[in-house]
Amino acid sequence: MKKIIMTLGFAASFCIQANPDVISREYKLMLKASQFSYNNEASAVSSFLGTAETEIENAISRNVTGTASLSKVREVKFFDVSGSCELSNNGYSFRERIENSHSEVTLKYRSPDRYISDFENLSANSNQSVTKLEADIGVSSTSNFKVVYGHSTKAPNTRTINKMDDINEQYPGFDQNYAFNDNLSLALVGNLVIREHVYKGMEIDLGSFDAEISVTLWYNGVPSGAQKPVVAEVSFKYEDSSADYSKKVVNRAKIAFEALQNLTAWTDPNSKTKTRFVYDFNSTFCF
Repeated sequence: MKKIIMTLGFAASFCIQANPDVISREYKLMLKASQFSYNNEASAVSSFLGTAETEIENAISRNVTGTASLSKVREVKFFDVSGSCELSNNGYSFRERIENSHSEVTLKYRSPDRYISDFENLSANSNQSVTKLEADIGVSSTSNFKVVYGHSTKAPNTRTINKMDDINEQYPGFDQNYAFNDNLSLALVGNLVIREHVYKGMEIDLGSFDAEISVTLWYNGVPSGAQKPVVAEVSFKYEDSSADYSKKVVNRAKIAFEALQNLTAWTDPNSKTKTRFVYDFNSTFCF
């Protein structure tokens, strides 16, 4: 009996010391890209969000407020090792976003286990870096509520990304853990440069938190005319640095997410996630 008590005591102590705070929860649902095109994207986004607003308000009996507008236009690139995809195979992605000539990079690790995700060392040298542990909630062919935990650090960037040193130098914890050769070449995944348009301005009243809604459209290169996006996504998220979410908030968020899934004229449960689309764009990149 004494041995059992000591074991339980140790387990309780470990849980208290190693309980990672999920400071952000983001719900993501892929949309039918065919419903949008560059020359009418604003009206298509407005039409979709009007339908979504009604569906969510009816489901949770709380308001969706605001008006969406084009908030961000930026270039998005992913980098990995051509022929082996060392980053992806270790659970990582490395992304660069360029907006108004300003470059920002994000190193992100994903796992279905939040402890495993949190234990990855994503410390950065920059004093302007931001690190968070986030629950990414989506759907799969077998579940309408699939959670993956993303541990990420974003930081300003002045480097031209072409080798592993461009990660190792900025993220010393990653360098220490994986010890990839600094001279290992990094390449643009799929040779794909995405032009990203993000619409924001609407929020869901979840009670003690408001969730910001985003519609993200990805184009292959700079769009023109009636060009269709290659990926479309709706998401909403709420954050708390102390991860103090109430039962009512998380339940309302789940119901709102399920309400979005009811919009079958717009949603595409079989569509690839944004990162998966990039890695699958050129089937030979990783092999």
